[in-house]
Amino acid sequence: MTTQTRHITLDSTSQYELPDTRTLEQASALELLDEKGSKVVFKDLYSPHERTLVVFIRHFFCGMCEDYVRALVADLPPSLLSQASPPTILLIIGCGEPPAIAGYKQRTGCPFEIYCDPSRALYSKLGMIQDLGLGETTPQYSKSTIVGGTVKSMGNMLKAGLGVRHGGNYSQDGGEWVFEKGGELKWCRRMRNTRDHAEVTELKNVLGIEEGKQ
Repeated sequence: MTTQTRHITLDSTSQYELPDTRTLEQASALELLDEKGSKVVFKDLYSPHERTLVVFIRHFFCGMCEDYVRALVADLPPSLLSQASPPTILLIIGCGEPPAIAGYKQRTGCPFEIYCDPSRALYSKLGMIQDLGLGETTPQYSKSTIVGGTVKSMGNMLKAGLGVRHGGNYSQDGGEWVFEKGGELKWCRRMRNTRDHAEVTELKNVLGIEEGKQ
């Protein structure tokens, strides 16, 4: 299945806009792949839990997203999320394929479950865009300069060899979504460029976690 490029520009308001009920119902029924390549329905990942933070990253070789995941691991570890009110789990979805997950976990030290949406049907349904822009602001989570991030991404791809084909579409951006028990969507934020993940401080505020608490 080929997803066409969405020529959409998000502003500071629309990037937080919740999808309508019908769109969410359709999105919830879409299938993803786990690390072993088995199919799993999206809603089955979040509906049983008290609260779930779903982080959609870009392709599996994006150095900037790797910096973001490392920031999540450091500042929102499972031990902290489990003590939140309500207890929260974090999971990651990428637009690549399952063979890329193991290497991604190794490079980032990621303890969270990672799933794949290689068709990008879920990304599209939830209004996440394709954009290769870098934006004007360097995020706090970034540990690399623009050049350094690009070099890191290229290095990841070179090391992957033929596995680079499993990384996913390089123009696809992601976002962050918070679901509560029963599958109710409480908050979302879509990336507007390749360096526009929600800062960890914003996520902590949304989740009601005190800044500085780890």
